[in-house]
Amino acid sequence: MTSLVVLGAADGAVPTYQRAAKLGYRTICVDMRSGAPGVPFADEYLHISTRAPEQVAAALADRRDIVGVLAPASDIALPSQRWLARHWGLPDPISEQAVLASADKSVFREVCERLGFPAYGAVAGSVGADLREAALRLRFPTLVKPVDSTGSRGVVPCGEPGGLTAAIRAAIEHSPSGRVVVEEHVTGEHLTVEAVVSSGRVAFHAVSARTLTAPPYFITAAQQLPADLPPETDRRLVTMLDKLCAELGYVSGPLNLDVVLAPDGQLYFIEMGARTGGNGLAELIETMCGVDLLSATIALAVGEPVELAPRTPRPVMLRVVAADRPGRLAAIHGLSEVTALPEVVDLRLFAQPGDHVQPFTQAAHKVGYVLLSAATAGQLRTAAAFVDRTLRLELAAP
Repeated sequence: MTSLVVLGAADGAVPTYQRAAKLGYRTICVDMRSGAPGVPFADEYLHISTRAPEQVAAALADRRDIVGVLAPASDIALPSQRWLARHWGLPDPISEQAVLASADKSVFREVCERLGFPAYGAVAGSVGADLREAALRLRFPTLVKPVDSTGSRGVVPCGEPGGLTAAIRAAIEHSPSGRVVVEEHVTGEHLTVEAVVSSGRVAFHAVSARTLTAPPYFITAAQQLPADLPPETDRRLVTMLDKLCAELGYVSGPLNLDVVLAPDGQLYFIEMGARTGGNGLAELIETMCGVDLLSATIALAVGEPVELAPRTPRPVMLRVVAADRPGRLAAIHGLSEVTALPEVVDLRLFAQPGDHVQPFTQAAHKVGYVLLSAATAGQLRTAAAFVDRTLRLELAAP
């Protein structure tokens, strides 16, 4: 049997393990967290950091069954994915430029500026007077982000210049490289783009409208597809994506981007990942139009062709289930009522009664999510409101 090495076992990686099993692959999970959500779904487990490809290669030195390596929903593992694909001679390893743009937000900003994409003010660097002085020339409010973190970790809003020093120090604690980027806040509709790249061009893309949590965390709390972009805007988006792939030398694989559609119709690319997205996006898209992004991503990773034939889209939505404070999860109320709802396609839980949960200050702290689908957008909103009213987390008294 052939095997896939999967770098990371966060909740966003779970569907990849499941789809690989359905396709007949064995999976080898690489993650330092033995209790991570994806570990039980793998056939093998390596207690190794996803940032240590040499150790992964050494642990699997005698294996001849490895045909692909994936890093689902994880930018930090992309350098290791590239290293291992080249080490094992796998097809179409991700380009170095695509890795750098995914793993460092400041590099991605430079790429977008080089391509002449709509731009907003941003400066990057380490703690010091130079960074602060450059950032003070930006328009406030700003967001301060680690250049190399994921899942909204360390994102700090800064409404006025007086808070800049504290915001930089808070954000830099979450940066492995000790660097942050200070960005002007872009107002508009927040979108997620999930695409498949084949032969250097976008073969398929889907756009979701994101609902974010209130400041200071700005984490995705809901996704709705399709986002119903104006046709001209959608065509412009695909043109920009193709230019981006050409600039990065990105030939084949998944592509995930955060984008803001400004009130004047401009598309601002915020950040990218040359990998599949989390938050159930692949499941949402398959439910919406029948396109199996995970199977396509696996096929490209092992050098096989992909066939993507979307059907007429059906409205879908994902609602994150999360706690509002830390504590021990005593019970989850309303599960039977919610799962009985015809519009509920799936309900995934990453915590059970008795587990300690954290407030939703980063994407990894979600308790679960609900995936819904309906014939009309109105029916979808009604079903989502029912889920919000009915599903309730009970935390034990401290």
